[in-house]
Amino acid sequence: MTLHSIFCRQTWLRLSLILFTILPVVFCHNANARTIPDILTSNQLSVGVINSPVGGNIGRTGYQGENIALAKGFADYLEVTLFIRHFYNHDELEQALQNDEIDIAAPLFTPETLNDKFATGPVFQHRPQVRLMLSEQSKPCVMASDILRDTPVETMLPKLVQQQEACVVLPEKWLQPLTPQPHLNMITLPTSDTLPHQWLIKREATLLRAALFDFTHRSRVNGSLAIALTKPAPFNDLSGPLPTRQFIADTQTHISALKTAFSYPGQTFPWHLLAAISYADHMLTTKDRNEGAGVLEPFTLPPAMATPLALTRPYTQAQLVQALDTYLAELSRKLPAKLQLPDKQMIMVAAYVLGLDHLTDAIWLTQQQGADPFLWANVKQQVALLHAPNVYQTTRHGYANGPLAVHYVEWVNHFSDTLQLLENQN
Repeated sequence: MTLHSIFCRQTWLRLSLILFTILPVVFCHNANARTIPDILTSNQLSVGVINSPVGGNIGRTGYQGENIALAKGFADYLEVTLFIRHFYNHDELEQALQNDEIDIAAPLFTPETLNDKFATGPVFQHRPQVRLMLSEQSKPCVMASDILRDTPVETMLPKLVQQQEACVVLPEKWLQPLTPQPHLNMITLPTSDTLPHQWLIKREATLLRAALFDFTHRSRVNGSLAIALTKPAPFNDLSGPLPTRQFIADTQTHISALKTAFSYPGQTFPWHLLAAISYADHMLTTKDRNEGAGVLEPFTLPPAMATPLALTRPYTQAQLVQALDTYLAELSRKLPAKLQLPDKQMIMVAAYVLGLDHLTDAIWLTQQQGADPFLWANVKQQVALLHAPNVYQTTRHGYANGPLAVHYVEWVNHFSDTLQLLENQN
């Protein structure tokens, strides 16, 4: 038995879940299709994504988005490690695929005219599209797929608002992360158009393409594909007035109980800060702010905490409070040593909701502006700009919902100060 035959057999054993009628023939007879063996040998799958609010971006839990969820599933299917690279436009993404810098490209749309060196993967979904207008009119609409190669998707709705475009058509799923202030009252109409969701692969990577088709089929059958493509729960932007009256109503008669619930021996941060973060986290996800946050109820452990205490389910309230305090202490240790209170605490809270990587970007931007990077008043000005393409494309970690982080810090500080005042009154 030759070495080549042994290698074919070993590779086939690792891919026993993949189409057995196609893969051995493709691998053993196509000398150029080395993608799968290279991935298995290096134990790494490299996927390129577009960094944007509707593509893939870094949150406090790491990379997030539909393409990220699919890429994680495919890497698990191949039993390899996933490596994500983000790009700011489709030309960069396709160039990286052509230069073999990535194994798979995950664009926001599939070009009508495809590079002859590329092939498309299976269709994960057909995204239903909607037409957006500020007023009824008959002017032609701009299709997202026609301009996304050269235009950041975040600029489409601002152009509509500024009447630079009369009408735009884009996937309905993209409305939540892209829609500006609700008072704009944009007219939304359904259309018969859909935007296919597909990945791009090198044409000669026949084995990788076959594996991707098999992964998609199996994922669709077992339901995991639907889970990966499920629209995430909407997050409030925390804009508008602070809900002071509701917060006092929720907490005023429970100060002693709250202090007990959010305290434990040896904690690093005061109980009122931990309780304020718990309340603000709830307000991020609640659909009706008027219903109150119910801070006496056990709060959810944010995935970013990575169970620093090796917690076992079900979590108790005491364990969650200790985990939150420990996680904040870890964030605080990673911040620049020159930071002083109260700025350090506010920057730490921003890092908690936004992710430490994006705070590092904001501090770097502050330095580039010649401002003091150790004052929250300066840093927050750059944090607020991390959603703007002309700003985040100059940073290392790309898009972030900066305005949300600025509001979040304001809310947490307000809630924490209010709890201290209520405690003193009692």
